[in-house]
Amino acid sequence: AEPTIDTVAEPTIPTVAEPTADTSAEPTKSPVVQPGTDALARIELSGLSPRMVTGSSAPVIQVAGRVVNVGDRPITKLAIRLQRDEAVSSDKAVEQAVQGKLDAPQVTRFQPLPGELAPGQSRSFQLSVLLRGGADLESLQIDEPGVYPLLVNLNGQPDFGGVARLASVTLLLPVLGVPPATPGGVPGPVLRRQPSPTPLTVVWPLAATPDRVPSGPGEPVTLRSDRADTDPLAAQIAPGGRLDGLLGALEQEVPPGSPLGAAVCVAVDPLLLETLSGMSRGYRVSYPGGVSEGTGAQNARNWLDRLRAAVQGRCVLPLPYADADLVALSRAGLTDLEALAINTGTRLTADLLGVQPLTGVSWPDDGLLDERTLADLAGLQIHALLLDPHGIATAAPATQGDTDVVGLVGGSSSNANTTSPLPGDRAQVGLLIDPLLTSSLANTANTADTAGPPAGPPTALPTGPPTGPLSAQDGLGTLVYRATSGRPILLAPPRRWQARGEEATALLHTARQLLKTGFVSPRELPALAGTRAAGPGTTVIYPPQASAGEISPQVTAEVQRDRDILRDLQVATVLDPAANLRPATLLDPLRLGLLRGVSTAWRDQPDQAALTTAEESSRLEGLRRSVRIVQPPGPYSLAASDSPLLITVSNSLPVGVQVSLSLSETAGLRAGAVGLQLVPARSTRQLVIPAKVSRAGQFSVDARLSTPGGTSLGEPSTLQLRSTAFGRVTVALTAGAGAVLTLLVARRIVRRIRRTREAG
Repeated sequence: AEPTIDTVAEPTIPTVAEPTADTSAEPTKSPVVQPGTDALARIELSGLSPRMVTGSSAPVIQVAGRVVNVGDRPITKLAIRLQRDEAVSSDKAVEQAVQGKLDAPQVTRFQPLPGELAPGQSRSFQLSVLLRGGADLESLQIDEPGVYPLLVNLNGQPDFGGVARLASVTLLLPVLGVPPATPGGVPGPVLRRQPSPTPLTVVWPLAATPDRVPSGPGEPVTLRSDRADTDPLAAQIAPGGRLDGLLGALEQEVPPGSPLGAAVCVAVDPLLLETLSGMSRGYRVSYPGGVSEGTGAQNARNWLDRLRAAVQGRCVLPLPYADADLVALSRAGLTDLEALAINTGTRLTADLLGVQPLTGVSWPDDGLLDERTLADLAGLQIHALLLDPHGIATAAPATQGDTDVVGLVGGSSSNANTTSPLPGDRAQVGLLIDPLLTSSLANTANTADTAGPPAGPPTALPTGPPTGPLSAQDGLGTLVYRATSGRPILLAPPRRWQARGEEATALLHTARQLLKTGFVSPRELPALAGTRAAGPGTTVIYPPQASAGEISPQVTAEVQRDRDILRDLQVATVLDPAANLRPATLLDPLRLGLLRGVSTAWRDQPDQAALTTAEESSRLEGLRRSVRIVQPPGPYSLAASDSPLLITVSNSLPVGVQVSLSLSETAGLRAGAVGLQLVPARSTRQLVIPAKVSRAGQFSVDARLSTPGGTSLGEPSTLQLRSTAFGRVTVALTAGAGAVLTLLVARRIVRRIRRTREAG
């Protein structure tokens, strides 16, 4: 007897009347538009019922959607039909099905779509096909359970061409049990289970792109938008948004006390939590040309409250802050920022969700990392890593089906700054993510095998991965296929999974039903991470394609420069009792901001990484310029040879700053040292510089401010000096000249007196 399976409520799709024209003579395979030409049509599916077939399902498969003319010419003689291939029996067969590489020899009758379809127009369709039995071309002839690749095939005749296949969409249909061929008939066989349920672990990601603009202490959170009147993150957490749907799927399918709950661990980006917490208190949206008030404060509060309730008593895995690219940071030698990302992520997750997050476990982007990063993570007490099997030297234990845990070697510290090795003899282990499931869920398109890129106006033809209905159907089919293999399953959807709430719900619902019917059993991620791997260890492999998409060295070099400046400012700044602001409050957000520039969200988006890093650099430059030399309105006048220089320094920061002043060497001026000087917060201070002047006249001197560590502050200032003082040499010369003149005058007087006497 087949176990009872609760099915997701499916919309009723009316049956399409069979065409009156005799189409049975149509060829099994239609000509296909040749590659290299522009695509002419696209199929967009909107409904499939049932999503998973059981012995109690209706004996009919129903498909709904629409056909869109994306070309530049009218199309006539449109007809659409459903086909299937043999049930998948290997990973390769699943991969080919997900990629749309199907023969699908079992065909059904073409159903015509009447009329002409002009460029830019669309037409809805509905297919209703028997699962088994019936006459030739009326049924898919599914008599055995399994996971079947289906193909929705569109034929048509474009202007100036012949009848050809214009587009197709492939998807996987899991069949757990074969329903009766007719109402009241005898059900067919059911899918065979393994002797022991397949262990299942699910990592449920909640992350978003770090579209946040730097802001200072006390300033509201500011988010970036590409266009006015849009609020992207608010749209994701609003009802019907992506993040709302992912959280809603957890709430609906894995409520407190659910048997599936033990298998699910929620992976969260702490930056997302921090941003939503800030949004809940009011925020702004920056767009090209202006700034507006954010509209999602209430939704941010609601979403965070819902998440707190959903994760109580559940496994929570914190991602690195901003989901920073740990490999790029490690390659740049920024191990301190690696530690900052991991430690801050753990702290924020605990503080903002009120849970004790899972520590010692890391999920690298795409499950890939190199040996240097592995060593750095060992020093940060990371003992278990979620890895893609393609990122390790051998995946033999996993492919043999007995375990998905492998020992890792090479995780000893390779950096002098990493001084915390794993305790005792504990070795690092790799927890192998199921790559087949991840790729099938990443293939959110169920896209057509159209013969080229869509043509037509870009505004009418949205690009990028579709996120509509049925985007997770391949994932459902792959999960059922995997559940019957007996191989342990570690299911991890893509990090920023672009799936609607209905699709996320369908995936978890399928997992729950597989658990209920004994195909799978829950396995907790903390227990899996604590497993000791049997057999010899293996090394990690970092594929060249992963390196190509990594955050660029140019970005990490700029991050390193900014990191060094922040270190220096940290030493130079002090708490000012009048302002009562700790330097860390001012500088820590900037330090965390550096991680936003190296987020894995920007992999393969170098312009976004550079833009985000440049914004942080600009903010840091603003701090550096906030301490400066005040330019005097005119030249300094030095009345005496030992008159001091009076230089005014302004500090507009809310913390005190220790500064060092240096003057350029100038002939006729010798300045003394003043040592470090403290300039209070939001005030000015006049520095008295001892000086000796050895010449009169006007001349210039360059003055520079810096931190004790040498980081320049403000801009170099050129001071004009006017000296009316006489130096020692000048006085001596003047005195000598006066004495000579006196002697000459006296001599002349004496001579005149003598001449007068001689004349008398």
